[in-house]
Amino acid sequence: MNKNRKGFTLVELIVVVTIFGVILGAILNMIKPANNVYHDADATMESNVIGSGLIDYLDDELRYSTNVLVLKDYVGVPDVSNSGTIGASGVTYSNCIVIDNNNLRGYSLKNYSGSDTDTAAKRMGAKGCILNVGKVNTEGLNFNNSAVARGVDFYDNYKFDISASISKIEEMYTLDVSLTAYQPTYENGSYTFTKTKYKKDAAVNLTNINIDEGDSYNVNDYKDFSIAPDYVTYPRATTAPSGCTAQQEKYYSLDASNTYTYIFYDKTTVSSSKTYSVKFIYSASDPDSTLRGKQIDTKSVKAGTVYKAPPSMPSRTGYGTPYWVDSKNNVADFTTGVTINKDMVFSCVYPPVAPKAQFNVTFENINGSTFTTTKVYDGDFANDPGIPTDMDTIKQDFVKWVYKSDNSKGLTDVTITDNSVVFVPVVQNKHKVEFKLNGSLINASTIYVSDGQYATYPGAIPVPSDTTKVFDKWVVEGKSDDISSTPITSDTVFVAQFKDKPTLPSGSSKVTLHIVNAPSGNNLVQFNNDSTCKPDFEVKQGNVTIVNRIQDWSGCILAGRLTSNTDYDFYFYSDKLIFNVAYKNTMTFVNNGTDYEVWFVNDQLTDVNPN
Repeated sequence: MNKNRKGFTLVELIVVVTIFGVILGAILNMIKPANNVYHDADATMESNVIGSGLIDYLDDELRYSTNVLVLKDYVGVPDVSNSGTIGASGVTYSNCIVIDNNNLRGYSLKNYSGSDTDTAAKRMGAKGCILNVGKVNTEGLNFNNSAVARGVDFYDNYKFDISASISKIEEMYTLDVSLTAYQPTYENGSYTFTKTKYKKDAAVNLTNINIDEGDSYNVNDYKDFSIAPDYVTYPRATTAPSGCTAQQEKYYSLDASNTYTYIFYDKTTVSSSKTYSVKFIYSASDPDSTLRGKQIDTKSVKAGTVYKAPPSMPSRTGYGTPYWVDSKNNVADFTTGVTINKDMVFSCVYPPVAPKAQFNVTFENINGSTFTTTKVYDGDFANDPGIPTDMDTIKQDFVKWVYKSDNSKGLTDVTITDNSVVFVPVVQNKHKVEFKLNGSLINASTIYVSDGQYATYPGAIPVPSDTTKVFDKWVVEGKSDDISSTPITSDTVFVAQFKDKPTLPSGSSKVTLHIVNAPSGNNLVQFNNDSTCKPDFEVKQGNVTIVNRIQDWSGCILAGRLTSNTDYDFYFYSDKLIFNVAYKNTMTFVNNGTDYEVWFVNDQLTDVNPN
């Protein structure tokens, strides 16, 4: 035997490698917490840089403004004229900042592709940004003129919640801004956003350093529209302008959750040359309602100029010579001239001449009795007074008012010149719609439907006597015509149609969750677990699986999806499933093959059908 061998035996090598492995594992285990701290600190620092950049942007934009108006929690889009006015205030704005926390970043831009995969922010579902809309004083509020502040890429992949409002301390106004950042995390095939340690609160000083004596400076207190809607003072646009993209049109939705913050301001003053904008508009009381607030002309005038050349306005029948008033409703004397030392807006007022004679116009009920009598100026048309008092609104539809002496003429066809005019109503009977269950008429479910409209069942969904069946749909008696696709043109009876109850997957139970009305607060479903059970479930909306998850920690799904009148099916394979909606009452379901059904109504989770 050779007793002078060199090297190590296999056992010795294994022992050495094992020792090194233990040492390396210990080192990596020590590094991991430090690595987590690094990533957390990096996320906080990066979101702080973005937040500070957005605050600086607002400060740069508003520091030289001459008017500021904040509409906070405004539903939809304000109705802004082409001259940059809102309502009857007479104040004009050249720019508007929109804080959008609802839509994917860049959603409002005219070059938005509609695809959620063309940028990283869209793939991740990142929301929250500041938009700047220009040309407000020439094109109104048009999202085709919008740009994302600092650019889409500046926000990186973070989600932001941004809010702003005006406050006043003594004589100094500030725009109070709050930004909260959420960092994306990729998990189980999708991104979720987790709040970082970052939250920035800042006050942008609105005491304009560019203001000279005589300049216009009017910081308006904001209206919190979530508390007290006031669409009369700041009217709302009900339709999107032509040329909008499909995404931009969604801003005009009147859904209560479709809220944005609008910051209007004016930057038309050119301080270096001291040139001011002088605008001429139709007054808010103009006899022609389609012209009110619209721009007539605009001029760029040097500071100190005594201006004497307003637009020449045509005369109107029934009204005196038009005159001009400034934004404070003071009459402007252009014969001697008006000194221009600030941006100014003048409104054209048409004063009525001597009062016209008024005549009584009578409106009759269906039975010929007097419904109401209104007064109308000589030569004008009568206004619609509403529906007659003896009309059955459940069984009848009001069509129109017609001239009693000639039924072919309506309100806009008859000029009032004396007290003899009488209008009568035209009504149309609705169609009677009844529902049958198992051959018997459900009297409580009789409704009346306008001609050509569609019926909807007014009661609870019928339950079959056969436990192997489930309700399918309502169909016309003796036919297969579905209630949802059959317009009502005559008295109709619908019958309940049932189908075989679907078989649940082996080893599972199902919970059907009906969102009757959406949560008022956190819009999510949260799943919990205890130490004895790890949730194993999938969630479907219709036939589409939207979540498929096994987890051993508390987590949230369906965040932001919960809208009124939506249903979700939860199939679970674990021994039990525990969840709550919007942090309200928690419910536990045992996996025993049962088909559970629950409702979320008025911020409560219940197993009692509210219908």
